Amino acid sequence: MMKKMWKNRSGVSPVIATILMVAITVVLAAVLYVMVMGFGGNPASTPTGQFKAAERSSDGESYRIQVLSISEAKSVSEMRFTVDISGTSTVYTIGETGTLTSLAGVASTTMSFTDLNGDKKVSTGDYFTITEPTAEKTYTVALSFAPSSGTGGVVCDTSFTVPKAA
Repeated sequence: MMKKMWKNRSGVSPVIATILMVAITVVLAAVLYVMVMGFGGNPASTPTGQFKAAERSSDGESYRIQVLSISEAKSVSEMRFTVDISGTSTVYTIGETGTLTSLAGVASTTMSFTDLNGDKKVSTGDYFTITEPTAEKTYTVALSFAPSSGTGGVVCDTSFTVPKAA
């Protein structure tokens, strides 16, 4: 009687078994690909950084604010440079040619950006120059990440005071 039970039992057909194994392999490969490529992560995370203390030029007509460190270089189109002069803020976009353009259309000083690598990204070593700063004013400058999608934030900031003209 035992022998008859085993003979009547049937398994999954080899064709169905092969299709199931291929499907499981494809699904596992897709999951692994998504994990490795970082999909589902936050690619627009705000980098962290630090400015070097503002340096006055030898002629005294400009100040240089250098990016001392930044955790991840970001495209100039995603960055904003904010200058607050004794309570009045102006936000600048960074152009690919190194020019800074005021978003409000009003600028009281001349600003420029120097991309040392020429890669159109804000990275370590790059610097901003404020020409002809107003004497006896406190400047607070901030570099912010502002992606087109997602949220950004301040990468780094610093303050300095322009002394009274001699």
